[in-house]
Amino acid sequence: MNVFPESQLHLSKWTAYSAVNDDTHFWVTYTFTDSHGHVTRVGLQGVNNRVPIELRTEELQDSDRWHMGWV
Repeated sequence: MNVFPESQLHLSKWTAYSAVNDDTHFWVTYTFTDSHGHVTRVGLQGVNNRVPIELRTEELQDSDRWHMGWV
């Protein structure tokens, strides 16, 4: 399980273990928060193809699918 501080998600770098839209390297371009200020969704953009995707924060916590940083 990936553990990360919500305040440091914006512009953080991520690697997908399986390609998403033909890209494996992403950075967080925006975050969505709920009424309590907790990040619920993140927007990522592929580094190579610049295709945006949106994920729930729980999906980024899955260390079988995502790695923090670029590998």
